[in-house]
Order: sequence, then structure tokens, then C-alpha cells
Amino acid sequence: MAVTIAAIQPGITLGSSSVTIATGTGSSTTVLTGTVANGTNAAVTLAIAVSRAAGGSFPIIVGRSIPAGSSLLPPELATFVLNNGDKLEASGNGLSVVLNGMIVS
Repeated sequence: MAVTIAAIQPGITLGSSSVTIATGTGSSTTVLTGTVANGTNAAVTLAIAVSRAAGGSFPIIVGRSIPAGSSLLPPELATFVLNNGDKLEASGNGLSVVLNGMIVS
């Protein structure tokens, strides 16, 4: 078993439709920190859900407003575990997301 510290999502700018921001690999992937930044001139609403490979989609963050010119470290993502094939999906037009963590293989 090996544990690798990784940039799980090195950086993505979200749109208004949900996109995959992280996929579980190895035996598990753990998000340790996540940063969401709003570089726009208006508040933007963030939504994040997890789709489990075994079935089901579950909301993690529902409609959180991120003020213009600010950043957020969502506590919901700290130590969030993704099994192999699970996906974190997010939307928030113009928001930037970076996720760091570790992969166990």
C-alpha cells in the first residue's frame, strides 16, 4: 500500500452546469483541503455533490453564495473520502476550484 500526496484537482474554473472536479482512484482518494475562489464582480452560487460508483448522488454543498472577490475553504471537503470511481461534481459560474489530498493505492 502506498500513500501519495497529490493535487487532486490542480485548478478548474466552473461553469453554470455541473462538471466533475475529482474522481476517486486507487483504493481511496481523500480530499484534505479545497479552495474555492470568486474572482468575478458578483456573488456566485456554489453547488457540490458526490456521485458514488456503487450508486446514488448526494448533495455536499447546496447553494452556498460566494461573495465577489473572496475565497472559501469549505469544511465539508476536509477529509472527504472518494472510493475508486466516485466523483465530486460542482457548478458555480466563474468560480475557481483547487483540491489537494492523498491517494491510497
